[in-house]
Amino acid sequence: METTAHGTAPASLDGEMIPQAPREDLDPDALVYHRLCRADEFSEGEGKPFTVNGSHIAVFLYNGEFQAVDNRCPHMGYPMSKGSVRDGVLICHWHHWEFDLKTGGCFETSGSGNDLKSFPVEVRDDGFLHVGMAADERQAARQRMIDRGRYILEQGLKDRSSLIIAKGVTALRHAGASPQDIIQQGLFYGSYKTTEGFSSGLAILSLCANLWNDTADRDHNLFLVHGLVQISRRTTGGSRRQGFPFPIATDEPDRATYKRWFRRLVEQRNSNAAQRILITLNDRGFPREAIADLVFTAATDYYFTGDGHALDFANKLFEALDYVEWQGASEILRPIVIDLITRTRHEETARWQDSVPILEDVFTRLDDIWKENQSNESSLDTSAFAQVLLGEDAGPIVSDIETLLRRGVDPTQICRSMVYAGAIRTARFHLKNEGDWHDVANIYSYAHALYRAFERAPSGDLLRGIFHGAVFLTYLRWLNMPAARVPKPGQRLNGTFDSESQMLARLQEFADFQKVYEAEILVNQYLEEGRDITRLKHALAHIMLREDAELHMFQVLEVAFRHFELTDDPEEKRMHLLAATRYITAQKVMKAILWSTENAERLQRGDLLSEREDDN
Repeated sequence: METTAHGTAPASLDGEMIPQAPREDLDPDALVYHRLCRADEFSEGEGKPFTVNGSHIAVFLYNGEFQAVDNRCPHMGYPMSKGSVRDGVLICHWHHWEFDLKTGGCFETSGSGNDLKSFPVEVRDDGFLHVGMAADERQAARQRMIDRGRYILEQGLKDRSSLIIAKGVTALRHAGASPQDIIQQGLFYGSYKTTEGFSSGLAILSLCANLWNDTADRDHNLFLVHGLVQISRRTTGGSRRQGFPFPIATDEPDRATYKRWFRRLVEQRNSNAAQRILITLNDRGFPREAIADLVFTAATDYYFTGDGHALDFANKLFEALDYVEWQGASEILRPIVIDLITRTRHEETARWQDSVPILEDVFTRLDDIWKENQSNESSLDTSAFAQVLLGEDAGPIVSDIETLLRRGVDPTQICRSMVYAGAIRTARFHLKNEGDWHDVANIYSYAHALYRAFERAPSGDLLRGIFHGAVFLTYLRWLNMPAARVPKPGQRLNGTFDSESQMLARLQEFADFQKVYEAEILVNQYLEEGRDITRLKHALAHIMLREDAELHMFQVLEVAFRHFELTDDPEEKRMHLLAATRYITAQKVMKAILWSTENAERLQRGDLLSEREDDN
């Protein structure tokens, strides 16, 4: 006995469905038949699951005939073998989607491309049931899963559903899609579908790429879902108008002209025109460092723009573009312009008024400072200078920075001192200042972004950012009054631990109950005992990802990990990880994203949610 069927597999290119070839187009002689089980093992109306060369199928005996279809419901992946058949209609028992059992055709008209794949079945003379598959069915099934995963992911982004997003991610990862492919889809969608700037979702997805190797395999899906869920919350079903580069001319503007125009357009808050400059530079093949120079300069033309987020997001933008090899760059570049023109310029705020005269004075000498910096060479004790940056009076600190730059100290070294000072501010942050957590995270991530900007596109214009950060650090001194206790070097918990696993399990317990100081002491002891840093990183990332973490938690974790690796000073290493531990364990939020991802992974494995045993 043999059945014929056809179906469509969903794939998405901005919402467009890609149909699969009908079953009748396949050459029957090209099919390979696989033995499943004896036909008499079935009862009328019964469905059974099978896995053949990695393909999951459900076989039913209905009205004396055997039918075979893909075992995963295209809606949410529930096993179709657990469904029931009435009047030739296969019904999924989770959301009651209905399918023609013979062809796999879906009765759910709201979603095109939701048909089940069906397969020919026959009972041979030996009494065994055999299913026919194309020779390349495994690869074809993999591509169907990738196409379907992309479609599901886009639907989840449109519907702002964490569970559907998690389903898309899980399907894609199970099918072998690379994290780069998933991140690129999210970056492009989040850029194309937003009227906002480079959102926290785009930043978290960029951080996912940066922290991939610092995160345990078990948490990779969860990390992707965090960023994609945040993107979905900051986008709509519509999209922005497509942007186009300037017309090609025989005598095109040079790099300096484009930079001058771009800064003027940002100053005038003309977003469309400024975006067109970036698109043009990318279209003309300008060096990526030149594009970064425009954006970084505009981000530091004004005082600590957007509490430092404009520069931090600009850095994340270019890190993300590098990760996806600049695929879709013309769209992904555009949102950063919104951050440059709409975020607060702090020279316009009361808090910064006392510092404006100090900074405006030094800014008149930037060209000379840069020239001397590039002509001279000098070293810096980054740990010692961090203590200078923690001072209370901005004037002397600004003067000290100018002196160091003129001596030829590499600006990246001053930025590293600023990052370390940010770690100290965070570690000393007293919990009574709960509403000001973002301030210490902002200087920490801003200083790191400035460090990365000088690595990517150093310039005299970018020196402004160093002075901005130094002044902001002095404003944060009140958040360390009184200063929180910081574990002393060598300080330990009472008792001993038999293994790293035991220590990290206790760290998770401390975090669950927001025992912040105890968690810091445990990390202090872990470092003192010289235990595996990779496992500690994985544990801290897991603690963060278990919660519906917000952007600043991700930022703090990345900066701590990167600067732990950059320094050889044990005390500096210790302080970075204590800062991350304090920031992450002090936050207590919901776990909705964790639950959605765990449910999606269970469904991908074919587990029934009704059989789940929740942890106590």
